[in-house]
Amino acid sequence: MEKRKIGEFVKFIPGINPTRARKQYGSDEIDYYDQAAFERDNRHEDGFVEEEIIGDIPADLALQKGDVVISNSMQLATIVGEANAGKVPSLNFTKVEFCDDNLDKRYFIYLFNAYHDVKYQKMRELQGNGPILRIPVKSLEKLEIPVVSLEKQAKIGRAYVESLKLQAKLNTYGKLIEKFTEQVLGESIVKEKKDEK
Repeated sequence: MEKRKIGEFVKFIPGINPTRARKQYGSDEIDYYDQAAFERDNRHEDGFVEEEIIGDIPADLALQKGDVVISNSMQLATIVGEANAGKVPSLNFTKVEFCDDNLDKRYFIYLFNAYHDVKYQKMRELQGNGPILRIPVKSLEKLEIPVVSLEKQAKIGRAYVESLKLQAKLNTYGKLIEKFTEQVLGESIVKEKKDEK
């Protein structure tokens, strides 16, 4: 199987520093893409675009629905959903720009998040002090990925994303069942107390 450097297929664009952005663009009304937004996208919670507050920020910095973004602290990638379109990634995130159509977005996400060989490479490249380690952009570009046909990439990527959606639904159902069980059992105790009186 052919392996190539990921930098041949994508460019990594670091998020902007909020302090510098305030000075550079003269705006405090920048709607930043944050960890909560990443988690909503990672759970595939689609929504609607409330308001795109971009101000004087160049449009190419703002995320669009369907863009791929990496959480630098979690070392996970996801696809930006409709509710987070228009937000600007801060330094905690890296936007992934695809150079051409030779790498499927969902296949990229599978490789980056779950493929054992890439996970191992990412672990070797982690840098920094303290609890949050990061991978420099130059190291990201050097990650080697297996190259398969576009048809196979699409199948693998689609299967991976569908499994993530299913996991998110199962987690939601699990929480609902837990709440339901707590409520029913709690009510049965209250009823028992009333019956004793």
